[in-house]
Amino acid sequence: MTWFADSSNAAEASKAKYFPFLAVDFDFPSGHYRFWSGAGDITLNGYTYSGVGDLVKIDSESDTVELGPQRKKYTLSGVDPTSVDEDDIDGSFGRSVVEYLGFLNPETKQLIANPEIHWEGRIDSFRRVDGQAPIIEVSAEHKMALLDRADDWRYTHEHQQEFFPSAGDTGLDQVNTLPLKKVIWGGKTVDPAVKGLNPQPYKPRFKGDYGQ
Repeated sequence: MTWFADSSNAAEASKAKYFPFLAVDFDFPSGHYRFWSGAGDITLNGYTYSGVGDLVKIDSESDTVELGPQRKKYTLSGVDPTSVDEDDIDGSFGRSVVEYLGFLNPETKQLIANPEIHWEGRIDSFRRVDGQAPIIEVSAEHKMALLDRADDWRYTHEHQQEFFPSAGDTGLDQVNTLPLKKVIWGGKTVDPAVKGLNPQPYKPRFKGDYGQ
Protein backbone atom coordinates (compact mmCIF):
# COMPACT_ATOMS: atom_id res chain seq x y z
CA MET A 1 0.00 0.00 0.00
CA THR A 2 1.24 3.48 -0.82
CA TRP A 3 0.02 7.04 -0.27
CA PHE A 4 1.37 8.10 -3.68
CA ALA A 5 -0.33 7.83 -7.05
CA ASP A 6 2.99 8.04 -8.93
CA SER A 7 5.21 4.99 -8.51
CA SER A 8 8.35 7.16 -8.79
CA ASN A 9 7.31 9.21 -5.77
CA ALA A 10 6.43 6.05 -3.85
CA ALA A 11 9.83 4.50 -4.64
CA GLU A 12 11.67 7.67 -3.60
CA ALA A 13 9.80 7.91 -0.29
CA SER A 14 10.78 4.33 0.56
CA LYS A 15 14.52 5.07 0.32
CA ALA A 16 16.70 5.61 3.39
CA LYS A 17 17.83 8.98 1.99
CA TYR A 18 15.48 11.30 0.15
CA PHE A 19 14.83 15.02 -0.35
CA PRO A 20 11.15 15.98 0.14
CA PHE A 21 9.69 19.45 -0.32
CA LEU A 22 6.35 21.21 0.03
CA ALA A 23 4.78 23.62 -2.45
CA VAL A 24 1.70 25.76 -1.85
CA ASP A 25 -0.65 27.41 -4.33
CA PHE A 26 -2.76 30.27 -2.89
CA ASP A 27 -5.68 31.43 -5.03
CA PHE A 28 -5.91 35.11 -4.08
CA PRO A 29 -8.36 37.51 -5.83
CA SER A 30 -5.48 39.24 -7.65
CA GLY A 31 -4.07 35.93 -8.90
CA HIS A 32 -2.26 32.78 -7.79
CA TYR A 33 0.70 33.08 -5.44
CA ARG A 34 2.90 29.99 -5.55
CA PHE A 35 5.74 29.15 -3.16
CA TRP A 36 7.88 26.13 -2.40
CA SER A 37 10.18 25.23 0.49
CA GLY A 38 13.43 25.36 -1.48
CA ALA A 39 15.65 28.08 -2.92
CA GLY A 40 15.15 29.83 -6.25
CA ASP A 41 12.35 29.22 -8.71
CA ILE A 42 11.07 25.79 -9.72
CA THR A 43 8.51 24.74 -12.34
CA LEU A 44 5.84 22.34 -11.10
CA ASN A 45 2.93 21.16 -13.24
CA GLY A 46 3.69 23.96 -15.69
CA TYR A 47 3.67 26.77 -13.10
CA THR A 48 6.55 28.67 -11.51
CA TYR A 49 6.90 28.48 -7.72
CA SER A 50 9.10 30.94 -5.87
CA GLY A 51 11.50 29.49 -3.33
CA VAL A 52 11.08 30.77 0.22
CA GLY A 53 13.24 28.24 2.06
CA ASP A 54 13.05 28.81 5.82
CA LEU A 55 10.99 31.98 5.36
CA VAL A 56 7.76 30.01 5.37
CA LYS A 57 6.30 28.19 8.36
CA ILE A 58 3.43 25.71 8.26
CA ASP A 59 1.52 24.92 11.43
CA SER A 60 -1.03 22.12 11.44
CA GLU A 61 -2.94 19.95 13.83
CA SER A 62 -1.44 16.68 15.04
CA ASP A 63 -2.11 13.60 12.93
CA THR A 64 -5.03 11.50 14.08
CA VAL A 65 -6.74 8.28 13.07
CA GLU A 66 -10.09 10.07 13.08
CA LEU A 67 -11.42 11.44 9.80
CA GLY A 68 -12.07 15.15 10.12
CA PRO A 69 -11.29 18.59 8.69
CA GLN A 70 -7.74 19.66 9.57
CA ARG A 71 -6.68 23.27 9.93
CA LYS A 72 -3.39 24.80 8.79
CA LYS A 73 -1.67 28.15 9.23
CA TYR A 74 0.90 29.43 6.75
CA THR A 75 3.29 32.13 7.94
CA LEU A 76 5.28 33.95 5.25
CA SER A 77 8.11 36.09 6.56
CA GLY A 78 9.87 36.51 3.24
CA VAL A 79 7.15 38.63 1.67
CA ASP A 80 6.76 42.37 2.32
CA PRO A 81 3.32 42.72 3.99
CA THR A 82 2.86 46.22 2.52
CA SER A 83 2.97 44.71 -0.97
CA VAL A 84 -0.20 42.72 -0.31
CA ASP A 85 -3.25 44.35 -1.87
CA GLU A 86 -6.18 45.15 0.43
CA ASP A 87 -8.52 43.38 -1.99
CA ASP A 88 -6.55 40.18 -1.43
CA ILE A 89 -6.99 40.48 2.31
CA ASP A 90 -10.69 41.36 2.14
CA GLY A 91 -11.65 38.97 -0.65
CA SER A 92 -9.70 35.79 0.11
CA PHE A 93 -12.24 34.14 2.39
CA GLY A 94 -13.30 30.79 0.96
CA ARG A 95 -10.69 30.75 -1.81
CA SER A 96 -8.57 27.65 -2.34
CA VAL A 97 -5.21 26.57 -0.94
CA VAL A 98 -3.51 23.53 -2.43
CA GLU A 99 -0.43 22.01 -0.81
CA TYR A 100 1.79 19.63 -2.77
CA LEU A 101 4.41 17.11 -1.66
CA GLY A 102 7.27 16.25 -4.00
CA PHE A 103 10.81 14.88 -4.08
CA LEU A 104 14.12 16.03 -5.52
CA ASN A 105 17.09 13.84 -6.29
CA PRO A 106 19.47 14.37 -3.30
CA GLU A 107 22.50 14.50 -5.60
CA THR A 108 21.32 16.35 -8.71
CA LYS A 109 18.45 18.34 -7.08
CA GLN A 110 16.29 17.41 -10.08
CA LEU A 111 12.58 16.72 -9.72
CA ILE A 112 11.81 13.00 -9.37
CA ALA A 113 8.21 13.28 -10.61
CA ASN A 114 5.33 15.72 -10.54
CA PRO A 115 4.45 16.53 -6.92
CA GLU A 116 1.18 15.17 -5.59
CA ILE A 117 -1.61 16.90 -3.69
CA HIS A 118 -0.85 16.66 0.01
CA TRP A 119 -3.67 18.84 1.37
CA GLU A 120 -6.53 20.98 0.02
CA GLY A 121 -8.45 23.64 1.88
CA ARG A 122 -10.21 26.97 1.91
CA ILE A 123 -8.87 30.27 3.28
CA ASP A 124 -10.72 31.53 6.36
CA SER A 125 -8.26 34.18 7.57
CA PHE A 126 -5.67 36.35 5.82
CA ARG A 127 -3.90 39.12 7.70
CA ARG A 128 -0.74 41.14 8.11
CA VAL A 129 1.10 40.73 11.41
CA ASP A 130 3.21 43.78 12.25
CA GLY A 131 6.35 43.52 14.37
CA GLN A 132 10.12 43.62 14.23
CA ALA A 133 9.88 41.16 11.36
CA PRO A 134 6.45 41.73 9.69
CA ILE A 135 4.80 38.62 8.32
CA ILE A 136 1.76 37.50 6.38
CA GLU A 137 -0.42 34.87 8.02
CA VAL A 138 -2.89 32.75 6.08
CA SER A 139 -5.16 30.31 7.92
CA ALA A 140 -7.16 27.65 6.12
CA GLU A 141 -9.36 24.68 6.90
CA HIS A 142 -9.54 21.40 5.01
CA LYS A 143 -12.17 21.18 2.31
CA MET A 144 -13.87 18.41 4.29
CA ALA A 145 -15.20 21.15 6.58
CA LEU A 146 -17.67 22.01 3.81
CA LEU A 147 -19.44 18.70 4.48
CA ASP A 148 -20.47 19.96 7.92
CA ARG A 149 -22.08 23.13 6.61
CA ALA A 150 -25.64 23.60 5.43
CA ASP A 151 -25.87 24.53 1.77
CA ASP A 152 -29.23 26.34 2.25
CA TRP A 153 -31.00 24.05 -0.23
CA ARG A 154 -34.32 22.56 0.89
CA TYR A 155 -36.51 19.69 -0.26
CA THR A 156 -39.04 21.98 -1.88
CA HIS A 157 -40.53 22.22 -5.34
CA GLU A 158 -39.03 25.69 -5.80
CA HIS A 159 -35.49 24.56 -5.07
CA GLN A 160 -35.94 21.42 -7.16
CA GLN A 161 -36.74 23.63 -10.14
CA GLU A 162 -33.42 25.44 -9.68
CA PHE A 163 -31.70 22.18 -10.60
CA PHE A 164 -34.17 20.86 -13.20
CA PRO A 165 -36.12 23.84 -14.55
CA SER A 166 -36.85 22.38 -17.98
CA ALA A 167 -37.36 18.72 -17.08
CA GLY A 168 -40.87 19.13 -15.69
CA ASP A 169 -39.73 17.47 -12.46
CA THR A 170 -42.65 17.38 -10.02
CA GLY A 171 -41.10 15.02 -7.47
CA LEU A 172 -41.29 17.57 -4.65
CA ASP A 173 -44.38 19.55 -5.55
CA GLN A 174 -46.46 17.93 -2.80
CA VAL A 175 -43.97 18.38 0.05
CA ASN A 176 -45.71 21.45 1.45
CA THR A 177 -48.98 19.50 1.80
CA LEU A 178 -47.53 16.65 3.85
CA PRO A 179 -48.24 18.26 7.26
CA LEU A 180 -51.94 18.29 6.29
CA LYS A 181 -52.09 14.60 5.42
CA LYS A 182 -53.92 12.20 7.74
CA VAL A 183 -52.03 9.06 8.66
CA ILE A 184 -53.88 6.23 10.40
CA TRP A 185 -51.74 4.06 12.68
CA GLY A 186 -53.20 1.47 15.02
CA GLY A 187 -56.65 2.82 14.40
CA LYS A 188 -55.65 6.31 15.50
CA THR A 189 -54.84 9.44 13.56
CA VAL A 190 -51.15 10.34 13.73
CA ASP A 191 -50.38 14.04 13.81
CA PRO A 192 -46.99 14.57 12.06
CA ALA A 193 -46.43 17.69 14.15
CA VAL A 194 -46.67 15.81 17.46
CA LYS A 195 -43.53 14.21 18.83
CA GLY A 196 -43.27 11.22 21.12
CA LEU A 197 -46.35 9.36 19.85
CA ASN A 198 -46.13 5.70 20.91
CA PRO A 199 -48.46 3.41 18.93
CA GLN A 200 -50.20 0.70 20.94
CA PRO A 201 -48.53 -2.75 20.78
CA TYR A 202 -50.12 -5.43 18.64
CA LYS A 203 -52.89 -7.41 20.38
CA PRO A 204 -53.53 -10.95 19.10
CA ARG A 205 -57.02 -11.39 17.74
CA PHE A 206 -57.21 -15.16 18.05
CA LYS A 207 -55.50 -18.00 19.85
CA GLY A 208 -52.30 -19.09 18.19
CA ASP A 209 -51.52 -15.68 16.70
CA TYR A 210 -47.85 -14.81 17.40
CA GLY A 211 -47.42 -17.90 19.50
CA GLN A 212 -50.49 -17.35 21.68
